[in-house]
Amino acid sequence: MLLPDGWDSVLGCKWSSAVLVALQEGDLRPSQILKRYPKLTGKVLWAQLRKLCALGLAERIAYDTFPRHTEYRLTEAGKQAALWARTLLSSQLKANELLTVLRCRYMVAVLRLLAERPRRPKELRARLRIAEKLLFDRLAKLEAFGMVNREVLPTRPVQVRYHLTERGRALLPLLPPADGSSLLPVSAEGEKGR
Repeated sequence: MLLPDGWDSVLGCKWSSAVLVALQEGDLRPSQILKRYPKLTGKVLWAQLRKLCALGLAERIAYDTFPRHTEYRLTEAGKQAALWARTLLSSQLKANELLTVLRCRYMVAVLRLLAERPRRPKELRARLRIAEKLLFDRLAKLEAFGMVNREVLPTRPVQVRYHLTERGRALLPLLPPADGSSLLPVSAEGEKGR
């Protein structure tokens, strides 16, 4: 499922992500969201709600009762974005890190393989059928993002094994399905080494 254009700006904004996570619990009035986040101002909340509605991630429901009130709820695309926002907030990932990983099929495949058990680069390379330089480039990026940990084993010859960190495990529910369909368009960077 592809999210509407501009979703990355929503996930990159702390208050948009917070509003998405709050709306994940059901239909809410703006005042209920404000009570949940004391540092959130009304002006910022209204701007975020308008942005979410314009992107098709939330919908506004106006009740014509007395007293009149308005509630907001997530759309199907908004529910997917809220899942991503919750993961970003809990794991402290940045939106650009999430984008980089999700758009690269090799990074996704490495995370899936490391979720099963720790692996040596030789095993990863054999399973993925990937060039050595490309594999180590992707592993270095995942390590820089804090999703993978590199362990040097004190053996002769020296061996290296990679583990998934808690931050990497938090990303697992967001990975595209294993059947090859992607949640996001694949970037040129993800296409290297085909």
